[in-house]
Amino acid sequence: YKKTVRLAPGRPVMTLEHSLRNTGRKTIESSVYEHNFYMLDHQPAGPDYSVQFPFEVHAKADLHGAAAAQGKQFTYLKELPEGESVYSEMTGFGDSPRDYDIRVENRKAQIGVRQTSDRPMAKLVFWSIRSTVCPEAYVDLKIEPGQEATWKIDYEFYELPR
Repeated sequence: YKKTVRLAPGRPVMTLEHSLRNTGRKTIESSVYEHNFYMLDHQPAGPDYSVQFPFEVHAKADLHGAAAAQGKQFTYLKELPEGESVYSEMTGFGDSPRDYDIRVENRKAQIGVRQTSDRPMAKLVFWSIRSTVCPEAYVDLKIEPGQEATWKIDYEFYELPR
């Protein structure tokens, strides 16, 4: 396994490049994800955050009035107090890498991050506590003996228009 972190010269972009070579005799079939902990300007998880997708997103679990998946956005209905969490598997994405396009924005801080990949999502989970917002997109790998799989994830950081 090899993981390379690249920073784009002169641009607010970080790329994580991954490669996994199967040196064994059996096929490797697995799902992998980046454990993203977004804490934009130390703002607590709450109504100032929005998480946007290029598809209609649906929560599989009851969000207990703390958050909502509506249209192409996941939003908080209240600020999460200490000790409270939000968790759900999410649905609505297709089998194209175009759907792996997640934007986490905070209106109060006026900043955001866009997360994209060259692989399609196989699963999408959303987890959050007061201190962090965590959309976690999984990608599937199937690597035959002697073969190598590669995938990359880009994080583009930006300011929101005032």
